[in-house]
Parts: sequence; C-alpha cells; structure tokens
Amino acid sequence: MCGRLNQFASLPALSLAGKQLRIERRLKKKGEDKKAEAQVIHNICPTDYADVLTMQADAIGIERMRFGLVPSWAKGSKKEVTKKFRLTFNARCESIFELASYRGPILRQRCLIPVRGWHEWPDRNLPYFIHRTDDAPVLLAGIWDVWESHSPEDVESGTVITSMSVVTTPPGRYMAKFHDRSPLILEGETALAWMHPVIHADDLRTLFKPYESDQLEAYRVSTVASQARNKTDEVLRPIAAPVPQHGTDQSIAPVASADAPQPMLPGLAP
Repeated sequence: MCGRLNQFASLPALSLAGKQLRIERRLKKKGEDKKAEAQVIHNICPTDYADVLTMQADAIGIERMRFGLVPSWAKGSKKEVTKKFRLTFNARCESIFELASYRGPILRQRCLIPVRGWHEWPDRNLPYFIHRTDDAPVLLAGIWDVWESHSPEDVESGTVITSMSVVTTPPGRYMAKFHDRSPLILEGETALAWMHPVIHADDLRTLFKPYESDQLEAYRVSTVASQARNKTDEVLRPIAAPVPQHGTDQSIAPVASADAPQPMLPGLAP
C-alpha cells in the first residue's frame, strides 16, 4: 500500500541515467479544480493534490494531480465521482491491465511521482516513515487521467480533475517488514521508459518488480502521522532508531495484510 506521500517544497535537481533533467511546470488546464492550487508537502492523503512528472513530446514537465484517479469516462458531478472513486489511489500491477479505471491510463498515460518518502503502518498504532538514506527523491510509478464535469454545480470550484494513482507491487525484502504491498519504484532508464508514451504492454510488465535497495530506510514516527489534517513536518520526525536492513526487529508489529483495517482516512484501501 502507498496511502500517504511526502514531497519536497521544491523538487531537487533530478538526474536519470546520467542525464540532468530540465523540468518546467506546465500551465494549468482551463477549468482546473481549484483545490489543485494549494500545495501540500507533508502527509499527502487521497483527495489531496501532489506534484507529478509527465512526458509530452519528449519534454518532462511537472503538474499537480489529485491523489486518487478519477477515470475520464466517469459520469456524474464532482461530488458523485470523487465519492465513487475514493479507493483508486493505488493500482495493483497484477490487475492494472484488466480493471476499467486503469487499463486505458496504463497504456497511454504514465507518470512519476517524486517523493521524499511515504508512510506505512505495520500496525494501526505504529506509523513508519520510509525514505532514502541520502534523502534523494524516490520516483514512484503512477498512471493518470483527466476527467471533466458537465454539471453546472461544479463551475465555480472547477470542472476539470487531473488525477493519478500509484502503482503497487509485492514488497521487496526490506519493505516486507512493514506491509505486504509496496509502491513501484523506478530509477534511471526504466524511469524514463515508464513515462515514454510508446511502450508495449509486455515491456511494461517487465518493470513490475519489487524494489530492492540498501538505501531505503524506515523509522518510527509519532501517531500524529495518522491524522489526515496534520500537514506539518512533525509527521516525519523520528522517535526511534531506523529499522536495520538485515535481520529481524522485534519492535515491529506483524505486517498488515491487505484485508486488515488501516489507520489512515475513511475509505482507505490497499
């Protein structure tokens, strides 16, 4: 699972496959949801907006997207579709080509979500923050879509929602200490390939691999991280030493199963 994201106030210089990337913010769409104007850095929850990287004509740009994909074909008002699609913030790699909400975007609209890290809850009272030891951006693979309302009630707040979902895989060795799902993390050439608009489905499937890296680090943080309204850096502050990469740590509760209740916000699902 990946249900709480944390980003940088401004994206650090990003290099992929030895190439320094020039990233410009794209112009917002006409009628864009006004909620996208607010930048959230810490404790980005489903329905919040996050900064996302996309590729258009070989140029990489950054734009703000709702965390929780609303498919372009959804019918109804903004209130109706956001309620109906409140559980689409993660897309399992095993079913992404079959589910109606995801099978179009996975083939045509892929993105990267640069994060400082994310939270996991092995137990509802034990939030952990996961990041790189060098605090470099972690690139999460995502898919995105654009939905437009035709309801007069949405004109004032914005009729267009650009939204995304984080792709998840089974966990790698280290991530398995904290949950039975993990975001798909990509680096270098594979990260660039993911964003490229032309790539075959079979080639995409080869990228669906659990992430293994000794640079990942997790440490316990306060239970304030479980409060969706808390958007301060308090949600990142360690209250215990990092969990070692190797061996077992008896202080970690049993890994949450995909069916276990989660401590985040109402409607959260794996």
